[in-house]
Amino acid sequence: MPILGQRSLDMRVFGLSVIVSGCACAASAFTAVNGINAFTEGGDARFEVISERGAGPREIWCAAAQYARVVLGEAPNTRIYLARAIGPSPQYDTKNSASFTTRPDSTLASGPRPGDGGNYSVSLKTTGYSLRLAHAEGFCPRIIEEWID
Repeated sequence: MPILGQRSLDMRVFGLSVIVSGCACAASAFTAVNGINAFTEGGDARFEVISERGAGPREIWCAAAQYARVVLGEAPNTRIYLARAIGPSPQYDTKNSASFTTRPDSTLASGPRPGDGGNYSVSLKTTGYSLRLAHAEGFCPRIIEEWID
């Protein structure tokens, strides 16, 4: 029979292990230069970008592009496809998100591109909409300021 002090210590160690394992899950998120997080969603090259307050399509596409380049190792000319339109996140109850992929099925691959029908708006509502990684990453804020003497 454990002594009372030992049981209390065991509960504290258990509690700490729960906190540490929770931190490990949060650390698996990719954070883009604009502060928006992306997570692997399952499936081949499919990922979810979580919308933050005040983020618009350009910010979300920026995070998608950075995830594709940094995490997936994709080239700048790779197309990124909107696999699930912006809406409630399947993983996070209080957040909205959109899902992307760099390996589309035939339906996604035939989706609209910028300029189709004269529309150059960046969409998060039309499944299959796609941008080249370099185009989407152009929406990211510059992190190195140029100093002019």
